[in-house]
Amino acid sequence: MGVTLVNAYLAQPGITDTTLYTCPANTIARVVKCTVTNDTTTPATISFNKRPAAVGADPANLIMNAKAIGNKETYECSEIVGQVLEATDLLSAVASVADQLTVNLDVVEIV
Repeated sequence: MGVTLVNAYLAQPGITDTTLYTCPANTIARVVKCTVTNDTTTPATISFNKRPAAVGADPANLIMNAKAIGNKETYECSEIVGQVLEATDLLSAVASVADQLTVNLDVVEIV
């Protein structure tokens, strides 16, 4: 059994559902850190979904809904940390403003 720490995502999700991480086949992953940084002067919101690959984002798989991130704020997402993803499950996000919120996502993959 191999364990690997992966910086899974470091970018800015869009205003439509953006896949941040897809758990590889034959792997289980656990989120160990997730932060959202707004380095602008305009507040924005972000939502996260944990879902199977064949299922779209909807309220049934929402794990953080429209969290407000203030100007110049970094939020540590306790709602996301600890989430376990099975093979091919994915974590996605939707921001209220494109190219404004930076998500940093770290996971541990167990093969």
